[in-house]
Amino acid sequence: MMKAKRYIGVFLSVVTTCFIVLSDANTLNVSATESTATTIDEAYPEIEQIESSETSDTSSHSCSIDSFDLSLQTQGFSLFSETAEANEPDNTDPNGAYVVSNENVFQGNLGQTNEMRWYAFILDQDSKVTIELQSVSDVDADLYLFALDQESYQLSLIGGSATEGNGIHEQYKGILNSGIYYFAVSAYAGSGQYAFAFYSTDDTQNEINDAVDNASSIGLNETISGKIDSPYDIDYYVFSVDSSAIISIPMDTLDYEANIASLDSTSHAYHISNVDPIYEFTPGTYCIYIFSSTGKYSSSDTYTITTNKIANVADNSKAFYFMVNDAANIVFQCDSTGGNMYVNSHPIDVSYSFKGSASDSTGRREYDISMTNDSVIKAKIFQDQFTDDAEKSVYLGMDMPDTVEYMWGTKGTGVTGNLLDLSIYSTLPVRFYHIHCICTGAYKDYKFWQDLNFATVFIDPNTGKLVDIYHINYLYDIAASSDNMKFFRPYSKNTKYYYPYYNGKEPEQW
Repeated sequence: MMKAKRYIGVFLSVVTTCFIVLSDANTLNVSATESTATTIDEAYPEIEQIESSETSDTSSHSCSIDSFDLSLQTQGFSLFSETAEANEPDNTDPNGAYVVSNENVFQGNLGQTNEMRWYAFILDQDSKVTIELQSVSDVDADLYLFALDQESYQLSLIGGSATEGNGIHEQYKGILNSGIYYFAVSAYAGSGQYAFAFYSTDDTQNEINDAVDNASSIGLNETISGKIDSPYDIDYYVFSVDSSAIISIPMDTLDYEANIASLDSTSHAYHISNVDPIYEFTPGTYCIYIFSSTGKYSSSDTYTITTNKIANVADNSKAFYFMVNDAANIVFQCDSTGGNMYVNSHPIDVSYSFKGSASDSTGRREYDISMTNDSVIKAKIFQDQFTDDAEKSVYLGMDMPDTVEYMWGTKGTGVTGNLLDLSIYSTLPVRFYHIHCICTGAYKDYKFWQDLNFATVFIDPNTGKLVDIYHINYLYDIAASSDNMKFFRPYSKNTKYYYPYYNGKEPEQW
C-alpha cells in the first residue's frame, strides 16, 4: 500500500519573511497648494504582490506499510496514557499507542529504518487537528494519520505528510469528524530523535485556510472572525474587487500580525492613510493573512476582519487626493491642485441652466442663470485656497468638500439623499457662473447681473452631475419668490481628508 503524501509544511519563520509587511503611508511634505507627488504611486506605498502559496521545492516519497498489522486487539481494548510507564508496552505497535491531547508536545526516538511510533487521540466533536513534526538530521521521519473503524477495529490511512530528506519538517492540518484517530511517526530512512506538537480545537468555521490556495472567501461589506489556534497557524482570506474602489478594512487582530497582498500583477492597492485602515484598490483579487509572529495562540480568543467598501473611484493615478465619508458612502477625489474632479468614480459635471420669466401689473422679471462645465474649474480642497482670508471664505460660502443630506430644492433636479457639497472656482478671467436677472417696476431692487468665478454646489454621487446650487443661489437668496431648499449635515463628523490640507499648520499624518 502506498502512503499518502502531502507537503504543507513551511516554518513560520519562512512564512513571515516571504511577504513584505504593509508599511505606513508616507507623509507628504508639501505646501498646502503644491504637492511633490504627481501620481498615487509616488504618494503612497503599494501593497505587496504574491502569486501563490509559499512552499518549498521539495519532493515527497513513498514507502510501504504493508508489513504493519493495522488491526487492533478487540479484547481488552484500551488507549494508553500520555507517558510510557515501565509496565506499558512499547508504542511501536498501534495496540500500544500513547494518547495525546491538545497542546501536547512529545519527544521520541526512531531506532531503525521503517520503525513506527504510534499515538492516538479522541475527538468528541468535529475539530481542526494540527500535528507539527520535526526530526534530527540523522533520520527522514514521516507522518501517517489513520481513522479507527470502531466496529471492525481496522485502521484506515486518511492523510499525513512525507517530504524527502533528513531532518525535514512535516506537518498535517485537517478538519476531522468526531471519533478515534491514530497517527504514526515512521523512519523512512535512518534513525534518531524526533519531536511533535499536537493541537486540536473546535475552530472549524473557515478552516483549513492556511495557504493562499485554500484561503477562505470574504465578501465586501462583510465581517469574518477566526482564531490563531496554534503557533503554526496562518489564516488566509481572499476577496475580489470588480472596479476601483476605496475600501476600509478595520481589523481587531488582538496581538497578531495582519497583512494585505495582491494576488496578480495587474492589480494594485495603496494604503492612503497612516492613521486609518483605508485603501484604494484597483480591480483584482486580494488576500488578507493573519498570523502570530511571537508564538502566541489561543483556542478561544477571536479576531475579526471587516471589508467595508465605501465607494467606487476613478482609475486616474493623478487624482489621489481623497475626501471620504463612510457614513454617506461618498468619496470625492481630485489631483493635488483640485482639478481632475470625481465623485464615486463619476467625473464632476456642474452644467446648469435655468431660464424663466414672470410679469404682472406691477413689474416684470426675467431670469437667465447658467453654469458651464469649464475644464479650468477646480475644487477648493485647502483651507487657504481661492482666498487665504477665512472670513471672506465664509462670506462667499466657500469651504472644503463635505456631504449633506438634501431633502428638497424647488429649483433642484429632483435628486435627494446624501450629496457631495463642493466649493468650486476658476482663475480669472474665466467666469463660469452666470446670473443674469432683469427686474423692472416693483421688482427693480431684485435686479442682479453677475458673472462669477466661484460657487458652492451639491453633486449627485451616483452620476457626478449638479443637483442644486447652494451659494450663491439667486432664486433662493435674492429673488422675490417662495423658492427654497432644505438640507442637513448629519454625517459631517465622518468626513475625512486623505491629503495634506492646510489648517493653520501642515498636518504630519492623515
